Amino acid sequence: MQAGTASIRVTRLSDALPAGEIVAPALLKLHVQGFELPALAGCEDVLERFAWVYVECSFMELYAGQSLADEVIAWLRERGLRLAGVYNMSYDDRGRAVQADFLFGQ
Repeated sequence: MQAGTASIRVTRLSDALPAGEIVAPALLKLHVQGFELPALAGCEDVLERFAWVYVECSFMELYAGQSLADEVIAWLRERGLRLAGVYNMSYDDRGRAVQADFLFGQ
């Protein structure tokens, strides 16, 4: 069941926040409802400025066409970030993992 839709303006992070304004040790936090990989791709040119990335990922598709946790983990690993912790795991009524927050570090 669809709860609703919304139109939003999308821009690259570096267009909204110049790289020189990202001060170490910086944390990038994403909570983008299934839009994780496109959002990360929009940050790729400044990604090395962040010591930490904290992102909510799903283990099962909750949004049409979304990337799942394993894809996000692989994408970040390819860019030198390693999984450092998993937090706030949520489960469905059958005990299956649904989503969690993931912390990545350099």
